[in-house]
Amino acid sequence: MKPFEFKLKTVLEVRVNEEARAGEVHSKAKKFLEEAQKQKWAMEEAIESNLMACQQAFDGQVSSGTLAHLQTALRELRGQLGELEPIVAERQVFVDVKWKELLAARQRREALEKMRDKQQSEFEQGRAQIEQKAIDEMVLLREAGGFAKKLK
Repeated sequence: MKPFEFKLKTVLEVRVNEEARAGEVHSKAKKFLEEAQKQKWAMEEAIESNLMACQQAFDGQVSSGTLAHLQTALRELRGQLGELEPIVAERQVFVDVKWKELLAARQRREALEKMRDKQQSEFEQGRAQIEQKAIDEMVLLREAGGFAKKLK
């Protein structure tokens, strides 16, 4: 009997490749998002640092020029942070879309693999039944041959 051959093997290979590509795109999208998040965290740290410097300036009775400079820097940092937040949100949406595409590709691949496994299981069961029938026939022929000898 010939070996099992999945008729949709080429389609399965295409689905595996689609999933791999979707995984790569998702990975790149995550890195893109992480870069924006790192910039945002750095901005937040700079704001925190500026606020601490302002607090120290108030406590230390520094000149008004230094304090004005710190406040201007703080406003600028908050403005930059405000510009960065929609970028991070946009990239997060992009990552979420790519994640859904990856899941869909994975589900399509898994559905084909499940179909292949089911067909292979059915093939193996059919093969086992054919082998069992052949064994049963050999036993019957042997028994019939022995029965004929006993009659003589």
